[in-house]
Amino acid sequence: MPAEKLSARQAALIAQARAQLGKAPAQAPATAQVARAMRGVPAAPVENAAGEVPTPASARSPAERLDALMDAARAESQRRRERQRRLYVWVPLAFFSVAGLWTLLWLWNSL
Repeated sequence: MPAEKLSARQAALIAQARAQLGKAPAQAPATAQVARAMRGVPAAPVENAAGEVPTPASARSPAERLDALMDAARAESQRRRERQRRLYVWVPLAFFSVAGLWTLLWLWNSL
């Protein structure tokens, strides 16, 4: 996209991305304009749960992307297994509690 069609915010985001990647911009936008546009942009990259700064998907190798995808799939399956284990305990407990209370009430009323 030509530089003259970019808004101040878009130019600031591109400048920030280039700075993070260590590339020098082709032409630097005016500093006051960048400062105004950067007010809504976070100053530092946000870390993920592992404490790593995520890199753009295009900057990572296919093996790293596949590894990240597999880690996410493992975490999701682990979360589902833990939820299933909790349900295997609480669902029968709730069923037998209701059945036991019903039996006690039936015995109490039959006496």
